[in-house]
Amino acid sequence: MTPFDRMVLGVGIVFFTFKALTARRLAFARTVAYWTMWPGMDARPFTATTPSTGLGLLAWGALKMAAGAALLLVHVGIEAVDIVRVFVGISLLVHFGFFDVLAGFWRLRGVAVGRLFVNPLASRTLGEFWGRRWNLAFHVVARDHVFKPVARRWGPAAGILATFFFSGLLHEALLSLPAGAGYGLPLAYFMLHGLLVLAERHWKIESRAWTLFWLLAPAPLLFHPWFVRALILPLK
Repeated sequence: MTPFDRMVLGVGIVFFTFKALTARRLAFARTVAYWTMWPGMDARPFTATTPSTGLGLLAWGALKMAAGAALLLVHVGIEAVDIVRVFVGISLLVHFGFFDVLAGFWRLRGVAVGRLFVNPLASRTLGEFWGRRWNLAFHVVARDHVFKPVARRWGPAAGILATFFFSGLLHEALLSLPAGAGYGLPLAYFMLHGLLVLAERHWKIESRAWTLFWLLAPAPLLFHPWFVRALILPLK
């Protein structure tokens, strides 16, 4: 298997495991829709029908998809620039574009799903970034199946560290394992962030500069060179 094949397999296993953890009793059509046509991990919106909205979100998502696709098609020829271009292009195409298109589509169908990536650059703390703005599909699963059980037994600080540890292990499986190297670096990134979240809560730190710095400065731990060479450079 190629690194890309291993990553896709890992994403598929995680996706359907999380779906199984969050599934609810739904009408057949909505069960199929929740399992196959929505990347979120909260089935509650599929239990009811709400007034139709979401056209603007769908259109805005389509524009971001177009921008992301354009970035992926333009080859600059400077490796560092092209690596950033690929990362930004994928995020615009998938995380901020396609997922918003799907959210808009389901809102038009009367299913009031929430956006999964909500203006992350507006975050003033790492806790806000990870808890309320970035990958809220993962947040639902981690909150209900890791944070809450651990926090009830050992307290909120332990719950936060356990959640970041779980996220680190997951990224090891989805980034390091496909690349065949770099083991331990994504886990180090997320454990660092767990400690930083505790620090910013203790000292009441709120700053976009703080948040952006700690997201980007240690990013080579998360997207380590082996991952970049195996899965990003082939796309440039």
